[in-house]
Amino acid sequence: MSIRTRLAPSPTWYVHIGNLRTALYSYLWARHNQGQFIIRIEDTDRTRLVEDAVDKIIGTLTEVGLRPDEWPHHDGGFGPYTQSERTHIYGPMLHKLCEEGSAYYCFCTSERLTELREEQEMLKLPPGYDGHCRHLPLEEARERIANGEKYTIRLKVPKNEILIFNDLIRGRIEFNTNQIDDTILLKSDGIYPTYHGAVVIDDDLMKISHVMRGEEWISSMPIQILTARALKIKLPEYAHLPSVLGNDGKKLSKRTGDAFVSEYIARWYLSEALLNFLSLLGWHPKQDEEIMTMDEMIAKFEITDIHKSGAVLDPIKLDWMNGEYIKRMELGELHTRLAKYLEEYSPEFYANIFSQKDYNYNTRIIIELQTRMKRFDEYVSLTTCLYGDAHIRTDLLANPKMKIETIEQGIDALRFALSILENADYTSLDTLKTPILEAIASAGRKNGQILWPLRVALSGEEFSPGAFELAYILWKDESIKRIQNVINS
Repeated sequence: MSIRTRLAPSPTWYVHIGNLRTALYSYLWARHNQGQFIIRIEDTDRTRLVEDAVDKIIGTLTEVGLRPDEWPHHDGGFGPYTQSERTHIYGPMLHKLCEEGSAYYCFCTSERLTELREEQEMLKLPPGYDGHCRHLPLEEARERIANGEKYTIRLKVPKNEILIFNDLIRGRIEFNTNQIDDTILLKSDGIYPTYHGAVVIDDDLMKISHVMRGEEWISSMPIQILTARALKIKLPEYAHLPSVLGNDGKKLSKRTGDAFVSEYIARWYLSEALLNFLSLLGWHPKQDEEIMTMDEMIAKFEITDIHKSGAVLDPIKLDWMNGEYIKRMELGELHTRLAKYLEEYSPEFYANIFSQKDYNYNTRIIIELQTRMKRFDEYVSLTTCLYGDAHIRTDLLANPKMKIETIEQGIDALRFALSILENADYTSLDTLKTPILEAIASAGRKNGQILWPLRVALSGEEFSPGAFELAYILWKDESIKRIQNVINS
C-alpha cells in the first residue's frame, strides 16, 4: 500500500505550533515509508476565510522544511486540492445517499432548530436534532425541493449499534450510535458540504492512507465511520495525537504558548531545532536520543512510538535544544544564517553595525559566542562591548575575591598587561594567551590579579567573555586604546 498522509487546514488560521507538530508527524510518516505528504485546503466554511491564509500555510511549512508533495498549486494527479473547487464531486454522492436511504433531506428552518435547542435547554435534555424530517418520504422531499424549499442533507444514524474503531495510538475505541446526532452533510445552500460531508470523500479520492490529527477529533470518528459505510468506501487509518500542553498542564492555547510558527521564527529559533523539539512532544524513538537531523527522525519515526498522554511545551528545553544546534553548526553556515536573521529581524543593527565590520572581525565574535548563544537574538545583547566603545568602569577594577583590594592595584595590573599586549602576537588565541600567562607567572602574580582588570578594561562590563578572548577579538590597536583609556581616566 502506498503511504499518503495529509494536512487539511482550514484557511481561517495560520500555522500554530500545535498544527506544526501534526504536520511534522504526517511528514515523517510519509517520508519513512517513501510516500507522499499532501496539503488539502478545507474551505467550506465561507464565513471565516482569511485572504492570504493558504499562501501563509504553504509558505510556513516550506520555510521550516516540510515541503509537501502535492498542494493546491502543485497537482499530483488527485486535485483539485481545495474543497471549494470540488463541490461538483460532493453533491451527487450525498444526494445518492438520500436515494439509498442512508441519508435524508431535512427542511427544518434555523428558527425551528433554535426553538428546539431552547426547549431542550429548558427541559434539561441533551441537545441534538430530534429527527423531525427523518421519516419524510423521498417523493415528498423531492417535490418540496422542486418547489424551491431550502433543505440540508442529514446522515441517518442507525440506532442501538456499537461502532468499533481501532486507533493506531489508543487501540480499540467503542461508540454507541444512540449518542450520535443525525449530522448535516450538505449545507442549506445546496452547494457546500459540511466538514463531515467532504472529509471522507476527499480522503478516499485522494488515496489517503493515514490521518494524524489531534485527540479532540476522536468524537468525530463515528460520523466518519457511518458516512464511509454509507458511501461504501474504506477509511484511512487514524492516529489521534496527544495534546500539546502548556506549563499549566492545560491544552496549549494562544495564551499558554501556541503562537504562530512565524512568531517562533521571529523569536530567532532555528527551524530544524524547532522541528526536532516538536518531534519529541509526544513521540520518543526507541533509541534514547534527543538531537536528531531530519533524516534521523525520518528513519526512526514509528506511529506506535507516539505516547497517549500529553506533552508539555517547555520553552527552557527549546532554548537548550536551539543552543545545541548553534553549537554544532559549521562556522561558515553559522555566519551566513546569523547574518540573514540579523538582516530580517534586526535590520538597523545589521545595516549600521554588523555589516560595517569585516568578515574576520564578525567571525572572531561568532566563534566566541557559538557555545553561549541559545538564540540568535542574544547575539545583539552579548556583543554590546564589541561593536561599540566600552564604558570606563574603574569601580569594577577592585575585586577582593581576586586579591585586588583597591582601584589603584587594578590600574597597576593594567599597566603590567599593557606592557605585554603592546608586543603580543594576535595571530591566534593561543599565541596571544601563552606569553601573557608566562609573564604573569614570572612576575609571581596570580592570573586573576591581572586578567580581571584586563577584562573590565576591555569590556567595561561586569560579565563578558574572558580577557584573552576579548583581546583576540578586538585586536591590538583597540585593546591598547581601551586599556589606556582606563589608565588615564
